[in-house]
Amino acid sequence: MHPLITLLGFALAAAPTPTTLTPTKADVPYANTTEIRQTLNVYAPAKKSDTPAPVIFWIHGGGWQSGEKTNVQLKPKFFTEQGFVFVSTNHRFVKTVPMNEILSDIAKSLHWTHDHVAEFGGDPNRIIIMGHSSGAQLAAYTAIDDRYLKAEGLSLKMFKGCVPLDADTFDIPLIIQIASAKRKAAGKPEPTWGHREYFGGTPELWADYSCTNHVESGKGIPPFLILHVGATPETTAQAKRLESVLLSKKVSAKAFGAPDSDHGKINNDIGLEGDASTAEVMAFLHTVLGK
Repeated sequence: MHPLITLLGFALAAAPTPTTLTPTKADVPYANTTEIRQTLNVYAPAKKSDTPAPVIFWIHGGGWQSGEKTNVQLKPKFFTEQGFVFVSTNHRFVKTVPMNEILSDIAKSLHWTHDHVAEFGGDPNRIIIMGHSSGAQLAAYTAIDDRYLKAEGLSLKMFKGCVPLDADTFDIPLIIQIASAKRKAAGKPEPTWGHREYFGGTPELWADYSCTNHVESGKGIPPFLILHVGATPETTAQAKRLESVLLSKKVSAKAFGAPDSDHGKINNDIGLEGDASTAEVMAFLHTVLGK
């Protein structure tokens, strides 16, 4: 029996807490360069399934200027034991390249994954794209605005779902407005390096890098599970905003506020026994993968 058949049972009887896992293949270049920021790791199930396995494609957080593909906590072992191939990617940083090149890195990494994941038992047409914090923004944007995928000869059809974890930048002008108001009320100056600069420095680019502005009916946007910390106003507002826009265009979407969590914990606890967000993820995967 394929492990995915038991997904819904996870919420009732979770597996023991997994530990870290060594990649099946590490530091794989995906952009014809030796740049470590343009490499990925692949984790394959110990036992190859009779049918191609679905793929978790993971993008780390770090504010677009730090983070590492090895910062995956429990996820590789947990997901591979559930019958998934797990791919974790690096990307270049915003102080080195502009945001459009970071998005291009994600598309190139997906191109490599699409072309090679079958070598590890994975199905290139059943990819769940996930990420935390800044990685959640990159995942959501890639699953909604297909321009970067098209540049790589890919399409949204490769995705079966998107699960962003606790991002504050689905609607960039909104977060800039809220953050500015809070700083003004506190008598604090605007930062010299922040969301304005990360996303190109102009209102036009802030709007263009907002995935909420690219949601359209009938373009193949996959279902979304938008995880956020229930007690954090900023990420809650952004999750609800994205959920509302997706639903208005007839795209399946659910925002889930994690109880008793915080920005780091919601990421670190994915795969942990009894974790509410993990139960939501597994139920979502069961639905979108048809198992």
